[in-house]
Amino acid sequence: MRRTLRSLRTLVILAAVAIGVGVATAAPAHAQDAAATQPFAADSGDSCRLGSTVGTLTWIARGPLPVTVVRVAGSLTDRPLPTDPSTACRDPRYSSATFTAYRGTAVVDSERVKVDNGQLAFAFDLTSTLTVITPIDRVVVQVCRHAPPGMGLPDYCGKAVEYRLPPTPWV
Repeated sequence: MRRTLRSLRTLVILAAVAIGVGVATAAPAHAQDAAATQPFAADSGDSCRLGSTVGTLTWIARGPLPVTVVRVAGSLTDRPLPTDPSTACRDPRYSSATFTAYRGTAVVDSERVKVDNGQLAFAFDLTSTLTVITPIDRVVVQVCRHAPPGMGLPDYCGKAVEYRLPPTPWV
């Protein structure tokens, strides 16, 4: 059965390449789609955790195709929040979170969100923008802190956290 699915997947990919169709973006969602959701979290790496992000990654395989879309939903927090005590860690920086989808070592797509002294909810899809189907096998999440221009303060980032394609029904 696996060999048949892989053969069908290969034929679909070859057909898409031959006619130049972006199957990953053109294929409609249908009952044969498979999805797996996993939580993610990353922070800025400082002692106060001034920047942090949490949420979910939903890996989507359309029909017999490999995963070509990762739906990202969550929030990014930059401290201090208005509700934090006045003694909370403070600095003039803002936080950003970068989400990068990979196929092996090649970048497939990337999105960045940012917020200053608050919390931002976000939702977007990481997907191949190429005309050829490009499967996604991992997503890397990293939170960084950035100083406003002219302040002379260095930017810094927390540890990049890698999330691999989870075992799912399409494998």
